[in-house]
Amino acid sequence: MKFSVFTRTTVATVSLLTIITMGVGGFSVLHSQGAEINKVDRSLEYVIDSAYQNPMQPVGAALFAIEQSTLDITLIFLTDDGQETLVHESSLRYRGAPDFRTIERAINSTVQIRGESPFRFRAVRVEGEDYILVARSTDEIDENFRSNFQSLAGFTFAIDSLAALLLFFYFRRTNRGYESASLARMQEFLGDASHELRTPLTVIKGYVEMLSKNQLKEDADKKRAFDRVGTEIQRMESLVQDLLLLAELGESGVRDIENIDLSEVLTAHGTDFITLNPSRNVTLAIAQSITVEASRDYMARFIQNALTNIIRHTDSYVAVNISLVSRGKNVELIIEDAGGGLPESAYREDIRSLNRFDKSRSRENGGSGLGMSIMSAVIQKLGGRFSLRKSALGGLAIVVELPQVRD
Repeated sequence: MKFSVFTRTTVATVSLLTIITMGVGGFSVLHSQGAEINKVDRSLEYVIDSAYQNPMQPVGAALFAIEQSTLDITLIFLTDDGQETLVHESSLRYRGAPDFRTIERAINSTVQIRGESPFRFRAVRVEGEDYILVARSTDEIDENFRSNFQSLAGFTFAIDSLAALLLFFYFRRTNRGYESASLARMQEFLGDASHELRTPLTVIKGYVEMLSKNQLKEDADKKRAFDRVGTEIQRMESLVQDLLLLAELGESGVRDIENIDLSEVLTAHGTDFITLNPSRNVTLAIAQSITVEASRDYMARFIQNALTNIIRHTDSYVAVNISLVSRGKNVELIIEDAGGGLPESAYREDIRSLNRFDKSRSRENGGSGLGMSIMSAVIQKLGGRFSLRKSALGGLAIVVELPQVRD
């Protein structure tokens, strides 16, 4: 199941905020609880020390320490047969002494008793195997812990909700911007496409009207009219095919992505180009076994468009270089010629749909004017970079960078 960018970003942000808030807040809550428990343990230790320091009257010494320091501590005298005497009462709802094994543990360290009335206690053994127990309630500490944790959870929820709300408004505003930009691009695309289609349609309509009204009497004129109509129909077919390809490239997904041997694909097209253009000096400098993750059909269309542009827009004897090299994590593909190149401003322009860098390079040569747009869209769809620059041969260099797949 695929999730939207908004959902993934919101989940990641909320999760991160929750971890940070609960981590920092939880540490603070636990630290506060630990400090309160240490305070309880120190008060119990103080009373126990007073009893140890007065072995002849341990109960009196413990009681004196409690009353002198106004400590909220319960003091119990416990005989070896289990009889209890409550010497000093506190806020603790005392419900009886624990078992003797637990009491023995409390002689050496503080013991926590859980339950309805939780408390911590220490014990002192006196003559005759009797015990003095000093206990202090931790009910308030536990209540504060629960309250602080609930406050932390509420604060975290509020922060997460605020973050999600802000992300919602941010993405809604961003999406509106994208939608507006997309709509503007679509309107520009439709306007340019309608203009490109209108020209051949006007020519076809004119000649068909002349033929239907028998205004062309001579056979040579009729033949020229039919030839012109056929040429314009071919131009329209080429334009429609290119428009459909651009629309396909504009969709969200790319079909048939696989690891392809770009060296093999480029060598095959380069060899065909040499065979079909024997008058050209063509140089192939293609490194072997370079693999990229791409669509074989898209890459073939890209290479075909680049080489077709050279055939259309340069003389038949113009030299061509085709190179493919590995550069770190990427591969660099360059197809360049020794022709006239493009106007100086074209190397700085964005490559958009139906953008002609040189108006003379399309209609007069039978092209749709979408070659550069298609090549740029193909490479962008595959996660690469497409650029134009002056060739070392003097003409145009088409430069492509694609991520390389390592074995």
